[in-house]
Amino acid sequence: MKYPVYVTNTNVIDLLPPQDIDGSLDMLNMLTGKFGDTSFYIQAYIQADENGLFVSLMNDFGTDMGSLSYTGDRLAFDSSVFPQSLKPQYITADIQFAYYNADSVRSVLNQAGLDFVVDEKDGSTESRKVMHGNKCIEEITKSPGAVKIVNYLRGYEYNLTEAQQ
Repeated sequence: MKYPVYVTNTNVIDLLPPQDIDGSLDMLNMLTGKFGDTSFYIQAYIQADENGLFVSLMNDFGTDMGSLSYTGDRLAFDSSVFPQSLKPQYITADIQFAYYNADSVRSVLNQAGLDFVVDEKDGSTESRKVMHGNKCIEEITKSPGAVKIVNYLRGYEYNLTEAQQ
């Protein structure tokens, strides 16, 4: 595998190609998150299409705080905010679970012995769950202008709230 992602301690996937995105993204988000006792708040400009995924991290003054890019052939991550030990394929996988074609995500997870369940609620909210048997590993809730990602196994969560333009 080129960019292995351990969804559980034993179930591993490789990243999907950029062509599996469901549409395209071009949005400025407020990214808030928690990992253990650590909380963070940063602006994230996300662009994604069939050519790749590109994330620019900025502070409140618009100063560059890091970037992530994934083209299928290359994955790069540089950030003064996040620890060097944070592997970029995990951030990329979370974005893919949230925004990529559900059938493509389901296929790669099924090959690793995991399930991917998608439920629509009230026509405007979508729930996506990565399941290992009856255990929910990760839950993504998508509503207009917002995405919440909670990884129960690893103990982190973050919210992407689209900035008003």
